[in-house]
Amino acid sequence: MGSSALQKDRDGLCFFGQISAAISHDLKNVLAIINEDAGLLQDFSIMATQGMELDPQRLIKLAEKIQGQIRRGDSIIKNMNRFAHSVDLPECEVDFHELTALVISLLTRMASRKCVNVVLDDNGPVKGKGDPFTIQRLIALTLESCMDSGGRDSELKISVTGADGVSTLRITGLNEQIPAERLGTLNQLAETAGASIGYSPQEKVLLVKF
Repeated sequence: MGSSALQKDRDGLCFFGQISAAISHDLKNVLAIINEDAGLLQDFSIMATQGMELDPQRLIKLAEKIQGQIRRGDSIIKNMNRFAHSVDLPECEVDFHELTALVISLLTRMASRKCVNVVLDDNGPVKGKGDPFTIQRLIALTLESCMDSGGRDSELKISVTGADGVSTLRITGLNEQIPAERLGTLNQLAETAGASIGYSPQEKVLLVKF
């Protein structure tokens, strides 16, 4: 295996590791909140054994909070499973809208850290063929670049459409120009994914066509 192929494999593993690390942080936060609420529930139990009267509404709100975190954790794990299984097949039918939604959810921590709001249209399924893992990696790197371009307190609007056998991811809300080096990296990855990048700094728009 040549050095370029080894580098591509390593880049893919690094992306997988970054997403896995973000997921683990989110799950740890869920567990930390549940643990805190469980401690509070234990305090209430001790108070009750000591004859102190408890407000039922406080217990109801606490139970609802714990249930909410359980639902959040379940959603995170489902997304993790979907992401993990994206390496199963090198090419298959994919839904570009669904993959974009998944990547946005996986990058929630990044968007929050960069103070960027990401809004995806609700156009519905946009089907095509490709390598789901490479497509997700391209979408993730594209979104990261656009977040940096959008800047703090910006909003990126994303639409996914399909026409004449071409699926198009359109991102608006870019403010600063994307560096040429970053665009070069995006174009290289796009070529691997069988896609192309279109960028208009004047219109503050970036397109990914599959």
